[in-house]
Amino acid sequence: MSEGHGMGPSRSRELVESCSGVLEQALNVRFITEVHKGEVSDETYAGYLLIEEAFVETAARLHGLAVWDAPDRDALERNSAAVHALTTEQADYFRAARAAWPVRAELGEAALARANHLSTFALETARTGGYAAVTTMLFAAETLYLTWCTRAHEEGAVRPGPIADWVALHAREPFRGGVAALAAQVDRLDRPGSELALWFTGMLKAEIVFHDALYG
Repeated sequence: MSEGHGMGPSRSRELVESCSGVLEQALNVRFITEVHKGEVSDETYAGYLLIEEAFVETAARLHGLAVWDAPDRDALERNSAAVHALTTEQADYFRAARAAWPVRAELGEAALARANHLSTFALETARTGGYAAVTTMLFAAETLYLTWCTRAHEEGAVRPGPIADWVALHAREPFRGGVAALAAQVDRLDRPGSELALWFTGMLKAEIVFHDALYG
């Protein structure tokens, strides 16, 4: 995480620490645990490919909004780079993974609706909270993914192939640097800490619903 200019911890680090309870809940959902242990089923991961690909499009839109509202050139360039990664490297991953995966997704309408809550929450919050909300929500989501994927990549028994590729993608550069850049942007937000915490935990709670939707 980014360090502030003072002697104490940065706002981003303080945010992660103050919201650690909800972050731990998100890190311990069934899907993440199963990927870490190498126990996720073909059917479950097929469903994940379906819903995660859809959310990646939402993430690109969120970063695009952040480009539009960017307060400085650094924020503009960082969010532009994120849009590029989401629409190229990650899009290529989903295209290849779906082609290689042995089964098709079979999620029902109710499960898809629950998974879509993540996009609905993020886009609605972005429209009311603007750049600050987008930056905080993306920092929450990417902190979650950097943390669990790093743990799984370094300590887990992740299944080889597309699952291991996805985990590695979120445990190395340029994703790691992107999270650090988001942390630096959070450090510069001139909004109350309580407001940042509301956006941060709201995004993590939506992530929990999203991942749990895979199990009906």
